[in-house]
Amino acid sequence: MIIKTVNVMFAADNNYADQLLIAIKSILAHIPAETTVHFLILDNELTPQTKCLVRQITKQSHQVDFIKINQQLLKNCPESNHINKTAYYRILAPQILLRKGISRVLYLDVDILVQTDITPLYESHLGTNIVGAIIDPGQALALPRLGVSPEKSGNIYFNSGVMLIDTFRWEENQISELTLRFINQHPERIIFHDQDALNAILAGKVQLLHPAWNVQNSLIFRKHQPINATYKKLFDEAIAQPKIVHFTTHNKPWNTLKEHPFLAQYQAYSQQLGALKKDSINIVSAVNAAFIEPLAILYASILNHNDTQRRYSFYVLEDHLTEADKIPLKQVVAAFNADLTFLKVDEALLANIVESDRILKSAYYRILIPQVLNGIDRALYLDCDALCNVNLERLWNIDLGEFPLAAVEDAGFHQRLEKMAIKCHSTRYFNSGMMLMDLKKWRQQAITEKTLDFINHHPEKLRFHDQDALNAVLHDQWLHLHPKWNAQTNIIMDKTTPPQHLQQQFIEAKKAPAIVHFCGHEKPWHAVSTHPFTPQYRYYRHRFLKPKRQASIIPFSKNTQISLEN
Repeated sequence: MIIKTVNVMFAADNNYADQLLIAIKSILAHIPAETTVHFLILDNELTPQTKCLVRQITKQSHQVDFIKINQQLLKNCPESNHINKTAYYRILAPQILLRKGISRVLYLDVDILVQTDITPLYESHLGTNIVGAIIDPGQALALPRLGVSPEKSGNIYFNSGVMLIDTFRWEENQISELTLRFINQHPERIIFHDQDALNAILAGKVQLLHPAWNVQNSLIFRKHQPINATYKKLFDEAIAQPKIVHFTTHNKPWNTLKEHPFLAQYQAYSQQLGALKKDSINIVSAVNAAFIEPLAILYASILNHNDTQRRYSFYVLEDHLTEADKIPLKQVVAAFNADLTFLKVDEALLANIVESDRILKSAYYRILIPQVLNGIDRALYLDCDALCNVNLERLWNIDLGEFPLAAVEDAGFHQRLEKMAIKCHSTRYFNSGMMLMDLKKWRQQAITEKTLDFINHHPEKLRFHDQDALNAVLHDQWLHLHPKWNAQTNIIMDKTTPPQHLQQQFIEAKKAPAIVHFCGHEKPWHAVSTHPFTPQYRYYRHRFLKPKRQASIIPFSKNTQISLEN
């Protein structure tokens, strides 16, 4: 079987994230098995969740790259309530793609629905032309308005929402530069923004394709007369069997469009997307190079207990990781077909934090999660030094009610609020190594800002660093969870006497911990570790991070000491 590759380009910001995802899904719904689609997304500040979802739906044999565009080059381009800077990205993209070795790309607007295999469109013969495009029924004879003579172009104006681009000829003819120059020099001629400019510059260099490949709303509803008998026939064919439906005009399936032959299909895709978003469990951790192994083992333990096959999306707040550092995490996640996204934080926000030999700056990253994960409404934060023993679906589905946070009381430090002189109704103090976060409520209540403010103004109170600051701000505003969801070393190894109200729960947590938290100095990667769950940790390390031995791997039983060391 001959594998074909089709390069497809979109441009999107997060206002059109759902539209981008639906367009991609409609392409993949019709693509044959022998075709690989390479999606090239011109990225105008898409959120991590959107990028994660794109990767999620492009699994299997397909590929996706996100490409940044220098917006300074577009500073003089006019905008409107209908067209923003993102629309102009396609002008600059071909030269960027050519440098990446991509000589042909199919550009598509995000407000489309594909109805067939796009491979024949991608393989269309362009001759000596720079692009292949489709007539715009409403502007078919508009080129004289742009100062273009009919003889030069056949007097046909194209819609730029579907363009097959020869990137080599595009660059050779300096189309990007000429288009931007036209925008700057002739603002009085421009009505339809970049589309007008592209038509002016590409006149006479366009291969006109069948209208079925870009069936615009004006064509669907026959708002304009065809320019001749040939196009009347082509329009009839396109309306009867659209190959790409293009929701042009201000009325869209996601706002005011009420009647359209493909509206129900679009809404069905939208419902599928909603279900996909809800299905993902978002796990966030912060890590530096020293804790890559524990985090990889945490991931393996989570995914190994995913018996309901829920989708997991892992987000890593990285503390100056190298590409080599990331490899173990990528390998574990790939083995389970989960999603992994690396994110950087703005460390300038943490300029005044208090550090120690045990607590590094990356420990404070969790405070910034609601900002870094913009567009995500719920996340489970876990420290790297943890191990999962159950399916996390039950924890993920806990109703937080009015609270922005659910957590477990710290096993050992029950007087911290009093010592920090925090006025509160309850003296309960939570351990921040496991936090189920309602990020929407967190943002609404400005908890990140309040926590950073506390850190900046009360450094003398921060014995336990970010954990103290979070408790100082969130006292009386968090949901108490059973300690099994953060079974700290003090619980597992009986190193503390629990308060009266937690005695029974501590017994239950020690007997059947859902999440083991190796907090404190006792770590399972230490050779002399006596922690009861060190064997499980070493099992996962042996299974997922070390080369497989010829002999069969010894399974572990709960709370059983097993040595897998040489």
